[in-house]
Amino acid sequence: TDEEIDSAPYILGGEEDHIIMGLGDEIYARGEWEDPEHHYGIYRRGPAYVDPDTKELLGIAALDLGMGRMDAVEGEIAQFKVVKSLEDIRPGDRLIPTREHKVDSVFYPKPPNTQINGEILHVFSGVRNVSQYDVVVLNRGSRESVAVGDVLSVMSKGSTVRDRFTRELVKLPDRERGMLMVFRVFEKVSYGLILDAAIPLKVGDFVVNPE
Repeated sequence: TDEEIDSAPYILGGEEDHIIMGLGDEIYARGEWEDPEHHYGIYRRGPAYVDPDTKELLGIAALDLGMGRMDAVEGEIAQFKVVKSLEDIRPGDRLIPTREHKVDSVFYPKPPNTQINGEILHVFSGVRNVSQYDVVVLNRGSRESVAVGDVLSVMSKGSTVRDRFTRELVKLPDRERGMLMVFRVFEKVSYGLILDAAIPLKVGDFVVNPE
């Protein structure tokens, strides 16, 4: 959540006042360490997730940068070693205990228990087009009864064309283009793994219960 990112301990810098840090570097962070863990995920504030229909702010993405191992702590200052680095790590990036972000390793795919009508908001690969095994963000979460393991059909909206004879605008049928499975659920959003994609999907495609 937005509050969790803002309240998390933050990186001050590396040894010799390094501005950019990566795998193997020693880093220092400031925060509250009342119940310190051995390993912390390193994150950076990402894009805001806004519902395309209601314009409600659904949450703020936390971009996964890597992982740090706590080696020592004294008061507000803790020393870490970067044991995993996916991107450059910089001062101001946040540290969140990994115990709060574990993802189940075994899933039981199933149809949703209730009717789900959602939309793809974001794809973690950083591009607009979505392919098989990409992870996407949906604008539906636990408050809409989305659950881990739910399998949903991904639909592309039918385009609107002009009838050459009557000159009327006609909307073509929506088409099923792929399938995804939800693997992590928050209150207002959820993460899905694309299991199948007949053609490249995209942000803005919608998801519904499979037939």
